[in-house]
Amino acid sequence: MSLLCVRRLKSLVLVVLAALFICLGFARAQDAGVDGGTADAADAGDANAASSTDELTAGVRALIAGTLPVAVDPASLFDISLTDEAAVQIDRFRLSTLLRTVGEADAGLPRRVSAKSSPRVAREQPDAGSVDPVLWRAREALDRARLAFYSLPLQARQVLLRAQAARVEAAKPKETDEEKAERLAAAEREKALDAARTARSEAERVVSGELARLIDLGRTLTTLRDKFDAQRVTLAARHDVLLGWQRRSADARVPDSAAADDTYDALRGALKASRDKLDNALDDLSSSASDVPEIGANPLTDIPTSAQTTAVNKRRNALEKTIDDTRAEELTLRQARAAALLDEIDALNRDRLGLLPYLSGDKRTAITGFTPAGFDQSRSEVRQLFLILRYHRNVAARWLGDLRSRKAIKGASTWSIAAVVVPWLLVILGFVWLRRRSPEWLALAEMRLAESDRREQRALPSPVLRALHFVGGFHRTLEWLLLFELFTWMAPVSVAGLLEFQLLSAILGWSLVGALVVNVINAIATITDSKDERTSTGETARLRLRSLRLVGRVIVVFALVLLVSARLVGKGTIYEWVASTCWFAAVPVFLILVRWWRNIVFERVERVRRKSRLQEWVLANRGGWKSFFAAMVAAVQLFGFGAYKTLRNWITSFNLARRAHAYLFKRELARLAGDKLAAEVTPLNSQAFASLAPSRHGEAWVPCAAEAQVDLLIARSTEARGGVIAIVGDRGMGKSTVLRRIESKTNGVVAIDCLLPQPNELIRSHVPVAGSAANAAASVVLLDDAQALIKPLRGGLGPFDEALEYARTHAEFTLWVFAIDAVLWPLLSRARDARPLFDEVLVLRSWTDEQIGALLSARSTEAEIAPTFEDLLEKLPAAADEIDKQEALAARRNGYFRMVWDHARGNPGLALQAWRASLFEGPDSGVRVRSLVVPDADELELLPDASLFVLRSVLQMDPANIADLAKATRVPELIVRNGIAVGLQHGYLVEERGGVRVAWPWLRSIVVLLERRHLLVNS
Repeated sequence: MSLLCVRRLKSLVLVVLAALFICLGFARAQDAGVDGGTADAADAGDANAASSTDELTAGVRALIAGTLPVAVDPASLFDISLTDEAAVQIDRFRLSTLLRTVGEADAGLPRRVSAKSSPRVAREQPDAGSVDPVLWRAREALDRARLAFYSLPLQARQVLLRAQAARVEAAKPKETDEEKAERLAAAEREKALDAARTARSEAERVVSGELARLIDLGRTLTTLRDKFDAQRVTLAARHDVLLGWQRRSADARVPDSAAADDTYDALRGALKASRDKLDNALDDLSSSASDVPEIGANPLTDIPTSAQTTAVNKRRNALEKTIDDTRAEELTLRQARAAALLDEIDALNRDRLGLLPYLSGDKRTAITGFTPAGFDQSRSEVRQLFLILRYHRNVAARWLGDLRSRKAIKGASTWSIAAVVVPWLLVILGFVWLRRRSPEWLALAEMRLAESDRREQRALPSPVLRALHFVGGFHRTLEWLLLFELFTWMAPVSVAGLLEFQLLSAILGWSLVGALVVNVINAIATITDSKDERTSTGETARLRLRSLRLVGRVIVVFALVLLVSARLVGKGTIYEWVASTCWFAAVPVFLILVRWWRNIVFERVERVRRKSRLQEWVLANRGGWKSFFAAMVAAVQLFGFGAYKTLRNWITSFNLARRAHAYLFKRELARLAGDKLAAEVTPLNSQAFASLAPSRHGEAWVPCAAEAQVDLLIARSTEARGGVIAIVGDRGMGKSTVLRRIESKTNGVVAIDCLLPQPNELIRSHVPVAGSAANAAASVVLLDDAQALIKPLRGGLGPFDEALEYARTHAEFTLWVFAIDAVLWPLLSRARDARPLFDEVLVLRSWTDEQIGALLSARSTEAEIAPTFEDLLEKLPAAADEIDKQEALAARRNGYFRMVWDHARGNPGLALQAWRASLFEGPDSGVRVRSLVVPDADELELLPDASLFVLRSVLQMDPANIADLAKATRVPELIVRNGIAVGLQHGYLVEERGGVRVAWPWLRSIVVLLERRHLLVNS
């Protein structure tokens, strides 16, 4: 055993000695090679060494100054350990000794070693001339810097080192939550992989692999959410860019400037890019593809139950929730991106349209006209229109889906839902109920109104019945429009704010309004045609309604196109195109209407009595290829003539137009008077003249404005409802006629003329006290000329107060009617304004020109005269026949009656006076009509003021005596007597019924004079 050990020891010694010899030979060879290489690369090595030394020097000084970069380790600047204080002190002593020894000037610096000298000699025998001065100075600076650090106290050096360590720690990037989660996930993954690699069974390997896959999936979801956050930041940044565009657009709004043109082009480019992005965003929004990965099938369903899968299942459940949240976040982000881009293109498009008025003329014309630039712009607007519609289609589909899944009403209480749904249901039920019963109600109301008209023996339907017929033509459309307005008003704010709801409301609203207008026009035309039996055919009515609907639909379609284009893409090229070309749609519509109405047009032209050459040509070309053009010409002519008649009838419905026509007619008659009416005329016979007197009550009743008041009083008396009623009207307005009408249609009437002596005694004797309605002595008491109970004197209201008090006492079952002249009504109302005088006051209104004409015709028939207007005709054309003459006479007749109406101010009594004064008997004993004859009122202008006061009192106390006139005017009785005598002499006053009164021919002139002098008010 010992021998074996000795042998092994010897072998080991030999091996060590051999290795030593080999190392010595290798070291010598290496020294030779190194020395040769150093000689060849002296220049490069010295430069690199000097630069490295300078960096160390700068680092030491920066450490002392406290500005050392955090990337530099302080220990790398020194050759010793800074924590070893003994080594620090030894190195400090060494450097201080060396630097004191080597303190000579630059002249004593060693020179550089020659490159040709032997390296080994240079290393063994150093020569001062072989050292590089630059390297020497760098090394000296480094030693001095290190010595300066070593010379600091220990505490100061530790402070510097701790401060540097603190800066390094502060500069280290802090680990975010995502990085920490990623690091933990990576650690768990590595741990899971290690567990999978070291698993003892296949089940554990499957569990470990699934855990690793779920961990990778979680990291993918985290990365995807970070991507979503970055996209949100990008969307927020787009708003700033949009504000920049708006500012640039506002600055460029200078008329006819190059900046506006350039900004417009730039805006179009930005708008195109935004549309492209919106298109892509809508594709993503409508796509079912998702960047969120699927969690995949669970591979742990078939492994043995002994495997530990609790942690994996828990992580899988958490990832499933995370995937759902991430997909919801992805969908929300896609919706937000699409909404932001939609707002962006809307804003950019508004800015683009705002620049249109400021563009140069050529560019603006090119953009809005039918040019290549216009077509390009229209394509862009159409594309934007489709993008907007695509977006809102997605919004509507999503809203309906949420509504079906009840997400749209999530969080809403049952009461809030009921508050919206219940009113809508009630409105629908009410609409259905009203729609079913409205025809029955209208028919019932029409039947009752027709019966009322028959009982009253009306020649024409009452205004209420005509209004009912008018509403019956369009009440169905009116009901639908009412339902639409209620739904629009009741719509919730969330629904009313949707563009889809707004567009749908606009379409339905325009359609219903168009249908209502069509039906109203058709109802008006139906009423108009009912007066003309020649046009009131069923075929014409159906064709008219069909034509109106065609025109209405075309107008509504163009209006909706303009409305939708202006709402979605603004008033740009498409809007200008439609607005400028919609009128061309009238051409095909006109051709269609001519095709429909061709036969009726030819029939209408054929019924014309005197046909013009154009109409004869139309009838000559009723067949063949020219028939369509002939129908077009005839249709235009008939439509123009019908529009003229309609416009004329509408204008003449105004009093001002009728008065203007009366004035022109009067001027025309004055022009004709010099030629035809200058000869001596024979006055109208006394019998006819007396029959036409205004004070005479005619037999015929002319329907007028007082008819409704008469019906009201008759109904009140029939119901045995008492009361005190006043009928107020000017002299000649028909107060006595109204009372006589009531008397003729009512039983138990007592009529008393207050112009008789002692009228109150007559009232008490004719109307005794009645205990009840059954034994009432009179149901109606009519007091004609009740103004005779009033005198404008001190105490002059006594008789009237006595009569009114008696009427009030006996008015429980008896209706009292006082007829009072309007001249005294202001005095009475001012004198008794503290208490109500009457239960109701009925004021007689002025008659219309048609009513005045009917009155004059009826009274002329009663007087057995037939006045002719031939003397008022102008010379007729040579080709005129008898029908033309009769039409001209009818026109003169209507014009004359309108002139009389204007002269009399709608007063029937004054109209009768003017009418009978204008009639004369011709040579053939026929009654003829001449120009309006009225007395010359110029002499009234010369009367003194006292005479005017007398005339006013005569009107107020009609008839009046001289004593009462003197008391009322406070003018001496002699002056009153002289004024009355002058009036009687000139004819404007007459004696009647024991007093004087104004003569009928002068009544209007005197009333106008007193009103102009402000002596009569509200007469």
